Amino acid sequence: MKLAKIELSRDDIHKRLGGGIPYGSIILIEGEESTGKSVIAQRLTYGFLQNAHSVTYISTQLTTLEFVKQMMSLNYNINKKLLSGILLYIPVYPLIADNLHREDFLRKIMETREFYEKDVIIYDSLSSLIINDASEVKVNDLVAFFKRIAAMDKIIIYTVNPKELPESILTMLRTAATMVLKTETYTFGGNIKNILKVEKYNLARGPYQKTMVFRVEPKLGIAVEISSVA
Repeated sequence: MKLAKIELSRDDIHKRLGGGIPYGSIILIEGEESTGKSVIAQRLTYGFLQNAHSVTYISTQLTTLEFVKQMMSLNYNINKKLLSGILLYIPVYPLIADNLHREDFLRKIMETREFYEKDVIIYDSLSSLIINDASEVKVNDLVAFFKRIAAMDKIIIYTVNPKELPESILTMLRTAATMVLKTETYTFGGNIKNILKVEKYNLARGPYQKTMVFRVEPKLGIAVEISSVA
């Protein structure tokens, strides 16, 4: 099984995640608002791009300009990747904002072939995208579709806010994933800390760290703290 490298010289997240992400993975990044789901997705995106993997990134939160600025603030410069087409960025926030009651996003996800031409496909966030269309039957179809795409040596990543979906839907999304990452925050010494927990990693190729404490630094990106080793 091939590994998609996510290595950057500035951090060792690739080592903490088993040396890379196996092709064929379906990854759920789950956490409540402002716990670090998106920044983890952005770090993975930049890691993939810097290691010669192509990415489709579908965002329900940021316009293209906002995404570029966000990535630059973390020193994740993706301008050339966007211009060359190695990174396909799809902002759907305006569409959702103008069509709060549309119920055809799941169908559009599965019918838009251009999304799946890249090595990695990231939905940030999937729960916002399907919140008005999340019946068990439709989500089951979506999960089956993701599995077919992943079987073609692709990597599917989706972020989810558990407060936006019923527990039955969350269970389906967790079960379908080969890797489940959960983001949380806690207060220590008056400072807010971010935690990334690896709750499931079925296809791991090497040893991985189950819990990481991290912070987000301007011009640096994600910095994993030593305290996470304990």
